[in-house]
Amino acid sequence: MLFIFYNLELNKTILVMKKFLLFIFSVSGSMLFGQTLTMPSIPSSGVTYAVTIKADTVPHPSQGNWDFSNITTDATGTIEFEPISSTSYSSNYPNATHVKYEDGGTFFLGYDTDEYTFHGEISVITTSYQNPLILHTYPFAIGDSHSDSELDISFTCNGCPPYMERDDAVYSESLSSGTLTMPDGTVHNSATLVYTTRTWNDGQAGSNTCNLFLEQWHWWVAGYPMPVAQTVELSTTGPCPPNVGYRQSKFLVGNPFAIDENNNVSAMIYPNPAQEYIELFNLVNDELEIRISDMSGRILIETVVSKQSNRINIESLPAGMFILTTVDDNQSVHRFMKK
Repeated sequence: MLFIFYNLELNKTILVMKKFLLFIFSVSGSMLFGQTLTMPSIPSSGVTYAVTIKADTVPHPSQGNWDFSNITTDATGTIEFEPISSTSYSSNYPNATHVKYEDGGTFFLGYDTDEYTFHGEISVITTSYQNPLILHTYPFAIGDSHSDSELDISFTCNGCPPYMERDDAVYSESLSSGTLTMPDGTVHNSATLVYTTRTWNDGQAGSNTCNLFLEQWHWWVAGYPMPVAQTVELSTTGPCPPNVGYRQSKFLVGNPFAIDENNNVSAMIYPNPAQEYIELFNLVNDELEIRISDMSGRILIETVVSKQSNRINIESLPAGMFILTTVDDNQSVHRFMKK
């Protein structure tokens, strides 16, 4: 009996040790080989990002590295973020922190130290979530997953019958990290791939629903409030309006966060992309000499800006990407797009 008891206790000890070692290996593996997503940094004045767009999904492995340098995009666009406190929407979406403007829609998001949330939208439909949908938590490490749902969310839309309701469910999983090469040649050395699905069931209370399934592959880079690359497909079943589904990919142009948010920057550019002019903000010096060159390094504009006169006319530049360099002790470099 003593021998049997000893063996049972020994087996328990071995099992506990195996679990402990597996836990240590998993944690250390995440620390060594994975990237952890945390709450992004968004300028208090808001920020606009230039993106290129492809009207299709792009193939990719689920494990890094990823190279999209051979992808040809079809169009350009912007994604803009504003603090909700600076907009007229704050009373209707009191728990959101930011407004995102994308593809003609207005989306209400929350960035907090422990979660990333969705609060509603003004697009085809108009809705405010009384309880936000948690898209995923922070920190969000490789191997982590998260799911959440909100039911019976009332919404309105043009041409819709009354008493419309939505069920919204999300699943997110952080798959892997690696180097990400973008269509414009920009390289992000530490991108994290997150696979996300969202399912909406929309319909009149008590009736059949239009079921929408959004499958998303998001590549996140630390500091950005959005994926720097994404490829998505929206499909439908049930009594849905025609031409609702789509396939699309988007890619951030350049690496504005890594440049413009550096502690040593001499200025920030707005708007970006621009058409007639750009303005420089957060000037460290009273006057600042700047040079604008094309992507081959050919200098096209040389001028001096100041805190009182910070606008630069760029109408003479052709459409495309350009580099603005400050000529000072910091020698900061910025990319911007001319539309």
